[in-house]
Amino acid sequence: MNQLREKLFAAAERLRRASHEIAAVPGMQAQAEAMRERADRLTANRFTVALFGAFSAGKSSFANALMGDLVLPVSPNPTTAAINKIMPPTDRHPHGTVRVVLKSREAVEQDVLRSLAVFGLSADGLEQALAELDKIDVAHIPPTAKPHFTFLKAVTKGLGDMAPHLGGELTVDMQAFKGFVAKEEKACFAEYIELFYACPLTEQGIVLVDTPGADSINARHTGVAFEYMKNADAVLFVTYYNHAFSQADREFLLQMGRVKDTLEMDKMFFIVNAADLASSREELDGVVAHVEKNLLACGIRHPRIYPVSSQTALLARMHEAGKLTASAEKVYRQRTGTAEGEPLPSAEQAFQLSGMAGFERDFLRFTLEELTTIAVNAAMGEIRRAHDTLAEFIRMAQADESERLARRQAAEEAKRAALAAVAELSTASAERDLAKEREELLYYVKQRLFFRFNELFNAAFNPAVLKEDGRNMKQALQGCLADLLRSISYDLAQEMRATTLRLEKFVNKLGASLVEQWQRDVQRHAAGLTLAPYQPRQTETLPFAEELPVEASALQPALSLFKNTKDFFEQDGKAKLRDQLEKLLQEPVAAYVAAGSEQLGEQFSALFAAVAADERNRAAEQVESYFTGVFAALDMNLDLDELAGKLQRVAAELA
Repeated sequence: MNQLREKLFAAAERLRRASHEIAAVPGMQAQAEAMRERADRLTANRFTVALFGAFSAGKSSFANALMGDLVLPVSPNPTTAAINKIMPPTDRHPHGTVRVVLKSREAVEQDVLRSLAVFGLSADGLEQALAELDKIDVAHIPPTAKPHFTFLKAVTKGLGDMAPHLGGELTVDMQAFKGFVAKEEKACFAEYIELFYACPLTEQGIVLVDTPGADSINARHTGVAFEYMKNADAVLFVTYYNHAFSQADREFLLQMGRVKDTLEMDKMFFIVNAADLASSREELDGVVAHVEKNLLACGIRHPRIYPVSSQTALLARMHEAGKLTASAEKVYRQRTGTAEGEPLPSAEQAFQLSGMAGFERDFLRFTLEELTTIAVNAAMGEIRRAHDTLAEFIRMAQADESERLARRQAAEEAKRAALAAVAELSTASAERDLAKEREELLYYVKQRLFFRFNELFNAAFNPAVLKEDGRNMKQALQGCLADLLRSISYDLAQEMRATTLRLEKFVNKLGASLVEQWQRDVQRHAAGLTLAPYQPRQTETLPFAEELPVEASALQPALSLFKNTKDFFEQDGKAKLRDQLEKLLQEPVAAYVAAGSEQLGEQFSALFAAVAADERNRAAEQVESYFTGVFAALDMNLDLDELAGKLQRVAAELA
């Protein structure tokens, strides 16, 4: 695959050579600068691959199989895991160097207070918060709260050692890196970790981002995960062969479905790990069909699903590198069905058997070949535009004197008309379309939330939590209500993030339409002028409220409907409470959406105004530049022989 990197570098060199040819031509300086900038981007190009998945799905094992060695240790707990980035080495960060960026003290305190609130407790500061742990009834911690308790215990254990380093960064070796990943009392303080590691994957310019998992309790990870879903070049989701999707998995996959529908290209790959557990091809096909059905329920249509055995793939890679230990060879024989004393199957055979070969072929074809082709084609488009402009100037300069004089006068008028067309195009209709799009998108956010209300209610008010085993039922009910409110707030915030992406796409569609309209208007006056294509904008995803605007006291009357577990689960108690809460939450949900609508309205009105102003200025500058060259050609201020040589050399870059 190194030839693909070479294609990028070759395209960058073509851009630089073509840019050098046109840099001194009147009216082409801005175009030359744009070509140099694109060349720099191609040379520095990195492909970012985001790895997501449920805890215990074998995500670390899969990442190791991609890298071909035992690089990532298994993280003990998703609650404490940090984001790991595996990067190509640099001069400053050679192979094996690890950069650990630690959370600030304020961030640790926020995380601790958020987890403490799950138990109905509060505190004024970090130390006081950790002292509150003794008040937690360890015997009756509900399943959804256990990760928060684990996190709080890890912070308590590690704070003494890590406190002096908070807010800073550490440069460590591979051994220390494994401690930051595998030891909870260290991992919970890391914001993210960068490992600079040379392997076939990173040599292609790929950055692998291993995220903390769909079930991370870190609120910031939700926003970070969305940014990677949105901006990564490829997204991989790993699930385990015989694991059912958890509630956290489903919530995460719902967001992937929202994002997938908005993207221009399908960049998502779904991995069913430990496929070697299947006893037959029929069983494996059944599991894949089940995963596909679950993905469809999350809004993910036509997913690319690959059943693999990452452990077999990793063993194959280690065999290829001559790194199989005696114990690893024993497992390798088991995985490949090879008896003791028989020759070991080749690494290639085992890799094919693992299913990774088919995945890597499709994945690399998309990540490297397709994306490289898109980048190279855009570069060649820039060179083609420069070539056509040069050819136009030569044709003008070659006309006889009377024709040049006539065309000079016509060009003066054409320039005025083209600039007027750019200046006078109204954006009022586009602004109305944007406001309408925002209103429609947010109307459906509320609709979808209440369509899911029964599911969210059942997940919160479940028999595992509401159990008459001596626990305080009043506290248990309060915990269920808090869980429901957290789920609703989470779902709404995720919907708002997805709406951000949809509105960003809509603004880019409006921006592209403006450029297309200016192109049509301008070409009526200057047929030889081709405006540069619209470059899509990205905007930051603003933080959305993590809590519904509702006082818990306003919902207490509904909880009084609970009599006992028999009435609740076996009679109509559950339906009564659900219906009452759904009624009481209509207004807070509407208020949340309205606040989000106002926030998004301000953000995207400003974005579109900036896009329209930037593109208007860019179009006007291109008109000015073009006519500078036209006048130079018609006034014979160009050396025709020199220009012809430049045209020939630029044409050679297109060959």
